[in-house]
Amino acid sequence: MKNKTIGLWLFLFFLKFQLNAQQNASKNIADKYYQLIEAPISSDKWNAWRIELKAWKDSTLNFLKYKGENYQKKEYKWASSAYATYFLMANDKNLYDKNGHYDIKNCLKKYEENYGGVDVVVLWPTYPQLGFDNRTQYSFYRNLPDGVLGLKKLCDELHHMGKKLMIAYNPWDNSARNQGRTDDEELLDMLKETGADGVYLDTISNIDGFFQQMQKTNRTAIFQSEIPITPLALNQVHQSWLEVGWNDKVKNLEFGEVPALVRNRWLEQRHTIYRLSRFSHEQSTIIQNAWINGCGVVFWENVFGTINELNPRDRTLLRSMLPIQRQFSEFFTEGNWFPLFPIKLNRVYASQWSLGNKKLWTIINRQEQVAMGRIAEMDEIKGMKYFDLIAGTEIQTERENGKIALYATYKPKAIGCILAISESELTNEFYTFLKKQKEIYRKVDFNNTFTQPIPRLKSVVFTKKYTKNSLPKGMIAIPVPTDSAIMTFAFRQRECGFYPLGNFTDYALSQNRNEITSSRVTAKLKHFAMDETHVTNAQFAQFLKASAYKPAYSENFLKHWVNNAPPTGQENHPVVWITLADARAYTKWAGKRLPTEAEWQWAAQNGKEETTYPWGNNFDSTTVNTGQWKGSTSVNTFEKGKTKQGLYDMSGNVWQMTESERTDGYNNFLILRGGSWYANRASEWYADGGAQKTNFGAKYLLTWAGLDRCATVGFRCVVDIQN
Repeated sequence: MKNKTIGLWLFLFFLKFQLNAQQNASKNIADKYYQLIEAPISSDKWNAWRIELKAWKDSTLNFLKYKGENYQKKEYKWASSAYATYFLMANDKNLYDKNGHYDIKNCLKKYEENYGGVDVVVLWPTYPQLGFDNRTQYSFYRNLPDGVLGLKKLCDELHHMGKKLMIAYNPWDNSARNQGRTDDEELLDMLKETGADGVYLDTISNIDGFFQQMQKTNRTAIFQSEIPITPLALNQVHQSWLEVGWNDKVKNLEFGEVPALVRNRWLEQRHTIYRLSRFSHEQSTIIQNAWINGCGVVFWENVFGTINELNPRDRTLLRSMLPIQRQFSEFFTEGNWFPLFPIKLNRVYASQWSLGNKKLWTIINRQEQVAMGRIAEMDEIKGMKYFDLIAGTEIQTERENGKIALYATYKPKAIGCILAISESELTNEFYTFLKKQKEIYRKVDFNNTFTQPIPRLKSVVFTKKYTKNSLPKGMIAIPVPTDSAIMTFAFRQRECGFYPLGNFTDYALSQNRNEITSSRVTAKLKHFAMDETHVTNAQFAQFLKASAYKPAYSENFLKHWVNNAPPTGQENHPVVWITLADARAYTKWAGKRLPTEAEWQWAAQNGKEETTYPWGNNFDSTTVNTGQWKGSTSVNTFEKGKTKQGLYDMSGNVWQMTESERTDGYNNFLILRGGSWYANRASEWYADGGAQKTNFGAKYLLTWAGLDRCATVGFRCVVDIQN
């Protein structure tokens, strides 16, 4: 018995040793090269480099016993020829018509006409809004116009247009799990109800075991991951992103002279990789790398609320490139790939893709000047014709030394494409495509100037002028200086940006994420008075009774009320679950308005004293609701937390809207002040929560009523006073 026990122990030890050895070997395979593989600078080393890469590829796939069966199945074929993903913020104004309904056709119009077209839409309603209250990422989808039925209709319309829809998954959001539902359950429900074509994986590269579950719901559904995958996941993840700047290795290789090879594309040409650089104003280098590696691209001009439009030259490159990739997709997915094909022109590089006796070259001009002259020589083949697929014209060849010579001219940072095809294989379809490319080429614009859109502030509508002795009940006059008021505005640097402030105009590029950025602001304040407290549930109920107000969209309106009345015991709590339009309707009825940011902060910081908190410069949790009660509190609870003028809850309890609505053509947003009782600190990606300092502002993106209404956002009012 003892010998059997020892034998079993030795067997288990050996098994564990073998497993560890396999895992280490797998890790070594993945670590052999990072996502970009550096190419030698000297062309005389390229042959040896290609031989080494071919041997590594063969040994890697052999070790993994990789067959690529999921790329062979017809239901997944679409994923390999989808070259353009559009990352669509659900709050983007261009997604909706004037009645607030989806208008995806109009939304995609400029990308179809001027960017080369869209294949996949990733619809994103969550970050940076997740975390203002405890709604889950799935609630955000369900709170969009017309709920899941609206999403199903949107998906159906995209399918009718020949495009696919992805639902995004934020693994860092623990809200749903805290409410008793697993992410698998929620995602499967969303896929089934909407008919979406897959899941976009935010911050991760795979979900173990979920791919098989997903197929039972939507047979053609796939993963598209934000993070580059390991070779081990190639057969489960059909599409992935490769963004510049994720680490120093990538960044150093990205802008080298000789274009780097994309590792996972080399291992599996049917795996679609999307190149992007979300905050770069000039993306020609990224586009060139995509082109020479047969990769796709991401259109992402509204980056979580920060606008970064592609410049004219980048649009020109994409407009010519993407139609070629779709038309000749078999070259890139099944053809024999020969990277760094020898080119005669200086600083011009190419890949050759062979399919039967046909050849296609993807070419890039690496320099910021024109490249012109003989580009290649090759053996003469009877009946072979050569076409410039970018310009949409046939190339006239010259015989030199018994070979065919090709000549070309490439503009600065341009891309090129040459197709060698037998005259017998030319079709009417091909010539129709060539004609379209010629029409596209007539619109070339190589201007690479970038213009930063400036958010426009909506003008303030002032109230009638009150005297200090005739102020509405519960309002306090706030002393203002005769000259300009100078104060400091601050916010946490997030990818959603802010608005031009002081020396900062493009926060996405200028600051580290989560860094607190501040700037001195000068404002001329007019005399005003402010509500002593937040507007309460009881006050809002009085407004509804007196005005018979009905919101244009009722979804989530006063969601916390019971039978159209404030919850018992919460009559004196701040009113929440309202929109900016709801708040403005109340202020108009009351003869008041929302405070501007400058007015709000001047009152909160005790004027020129500029106190860090309404009560002073040191934080004191006994003077503020910062989550101790797991909900809002009565608006006059914290006597010690008042400002010196007597304003309650200028920090904590619930966020307060300000009259700060701005638009940049893509986003509408306003700035919230004061913080709230709720804070989800499980991830850095959540919105700010808890009580905030008097100078702190948070950007709040506006989508539509059902999503904008929030459990932690309320307001207070001001009125204007005669001098």
